[in-house]
Amino acid sequence: MYIIMDDTERSQFKGKFTGLVFILNILIFAIAAAIIVFFIVPDTYWFKIPVVIACIIIAIIGIAVFVPRYRATKAWLDIHGTTKEERLAQMQNEQNEYRARIRAELMEEMREEEETSKKEKGE
Repeated sequence: MYIIMDDTERSQFKGKFTGLVFILNILIFAIAAAIIVFFIVPDTYWFKIPVVIACIIIAIIGIAVFVPRYRATKAWLDIHGTTKEERLAQMQNEQNEYRARIRAELMEEMREEEETSKKEKGE
C-alpha cells in the first residue's frame, strides 16, 4: 500500500516517525537493560537494584511519552495520508460526477431545444 503525500507532508511525517522510532528504541533498550542487569549481574554488586529501577522508570516514562505521540501521529496520518487506491477512487468519483453534470446539462439543452421546436411547430 503506497501513501501519496506532497513534500511538506512527507517531511512532517518523516520528523514524526523519526521521533517515534527514537523513543521506541530508548524504550526497548531500557527494558532490555533492566532484564539483563536483573538476571545477569550478581546480587553482590550494590548498583544492581538502582540500575534496574532506573531502567524501569525510563521505560515507564518512555511509554507515557510514546503512546500519546503514536496516537497523534496515527491521527495525523489518517488525515494527511491517502493510499494510492483511495486517491484513484477519489479521482474516479470526481470524473463520474463531472460526467454526470455534463450529461445533465446536455439533457437540459436537449429539452429546451425540443420545447422550442414544439413551440415553433405549434405556432
